[in-house]
Amino acid sequence: MALFHEAEIPKWQKITGYVFSIIFSIQILMAGIMKIIGNPDMTANMAKLGSIGENIFLIGLGELFLLLLYWLPLSRKLGFYLLCSFVGGIIATELIGGRPIFIGISTATLLYAGTIMRFPSLIISQKVPAKK
Repeated sequence: MALFHEAEIPKWQKITGYVFSIIFSIQILMAGIMKIIGNPDMTANMAKLGSIGENIFLIGLGELFLLLLYWLPLSRKLGFYLLCSFVGGIIATELIGGRPIFIGISTATLLYAGTIMRFPSLIISQKVPAKK
């Protein structure tokens, strides 16, 4: 990952990005733990989804694994892109289950905004010289 964009980030932007990313991570961490320990409310909600709900333990492990990839510096980019796909699945699952999609959209917003504020090189591939 190119680091030349990260050197130019204002301090407020980096701090805000970390706050968003930490809030997002807490959401995913708690959801993953609740799925792994078999929380009754989580199990009941997942059971409503049919065959997806049968794999609740694996989904929880997957959430925690993706979160680990996201926070490890060497796999940050891979973790970000996989979590983007995962969050899209959260939104789709909420739509299928007939639930409001606000949670999925807010989770996705925290992921995208927090990560891009901290690492703009994920979406900006090269530095473009300013025109004079």
